[in-house]
This record gives sequence, C-alpha cells and structure tokens, in this order.
Amino acid sequence: MTTKKRGKDTKHGRENISKLEQVNGRIPELEVADIVLVRHRKGLTRWLLRRVTKSYWDHTALIIFARDKKRGYANDIIIEAIQHGLNSSLKRGVEVHRLDKYLNDPKKYDVGIKRIKWLDNEMKQRVRAFMLMNVDTPYYPLFTTKFFFAWISKRYRRYLMRRQRYSCSGLVQKSFYEAADWEDRMDVIFRGPGYTPIEVQEITSPADIAKSDACEWIWNKQ
Repeated sequence: MTTKKRGKDTKHGRENISKLEQVNGRIPELEVADIVLVRHRKGLTRWLLRRVTKSYWDHTALIIFARDKKRGYANDIIIEAIQHGLNSSLKRGVEVHRLDKYLNDPKKYDVGIKRIKWLDNEMKQRVRAFMLMNVDTPYYPLFTTKFFFAWISKRYRRYLMRRQRYSCSGLVQKSFYEAADWEDRMDVIFRGPGYTPIEVQEITSPADIAKSDACEWIWNKQ
C-alpha cells in the first residue's frame, strides 16, 4: 500500500494531513451533517457487532462543525454516542470530539465518510441542532455477551437490534429524520422501507448507513 507524504492543504487550512489520510488519500472538504463511519480494529464487542450486522463498520458519528480557518474552526468537530467498558461508571453517552481522534491512529481505527448531497443549509443546521440538544444523553448499555448470543441466534439478534435506542447510528438516523420536512423523511431513512418511524430511529445500524443509497460515499468506501 502506498503511503502519501505530508504536505500543506490550503483549502482546508491544514498544515499537515492526518496519518490515516497518508494511507487512504486526502479527505475532501467536509460539511455539516456529513456522516463519519468508524471501524475499531481492536475489541471483542466491536468484532461481534460487525459479525451480527455483517458490516465492515461498527460506529457512526456526525460532523457538526467543519474545519474553516477563516471562521476560527481549526478542526473538524464530530458528535457521537459512545459506550466504553462494561462497568456502569464507564458507560458514557452523546459527546463532542475532534475527528482527528480517529484519523491519527490507523492501527486502531479506520474511517469512511458519506454525505446526503441534496441537503440545504437550513436542514444541516436543524440536524446539528438536534444532535447538540442530545449532548450527555445516556448510551443504552450493551454487553459483549449480548452480541455473542445475537451472533448465534437470529431471533435474539432481532430482539437486540430493537433495543438499541441510544446507539450511535440510531441517533444519527433520528437527527436526519427529525430535521427533514414530512415530504422528505422517506429520503433520509437509511434502513429502507417497511419500518415504522420509531423503528428506523431505534434499530438502524452502521451497516444500514454504510449500505444505504440515501447517502453517498465521499471518502474511503468499504
């Protein structure tokens, strides 16, 4: 695999590109409401999640502020629902971070980015507002044993996916669904037709978003 050298990126205001960009090429200029897909290269729970959902990806986040040096935004900022560990004291929720936390450690993460290209600025602002209103919302507790049973049992798999009310991808799906006008909501459902509005917000997985035609790949399609 060819490694790309570091260099200036005046369009993005970057002096150096990230380590992951050295492997996969430069990320195009990002926009508010771009969808970030993440693969954790380590961790049994993440591995089981990918097996259950038959997906390369196991996590999703959303760009809420795009890098813009002229406006004072030195970093691409994401919002995501996170869970760490099995102990209740380690469980987290919806948090705001820099995208660089995933881009600067290729041994630990891989990243891809998708976009709903027809969104106007007003809807992007509504998506961002919805996500920000959910900061500190608790993450639904998940355990490795649950994913193991989901892997071996289709019936339990369906039950588990219906319990993901505060999952990372469920929150991303809900932000678009709530931000869209009524006549546009079918166009932002990643899981496809045949589900109720509550179901599409609660059981959407990273696999659904990755495979969906409702959004297009703009970087590192897998």
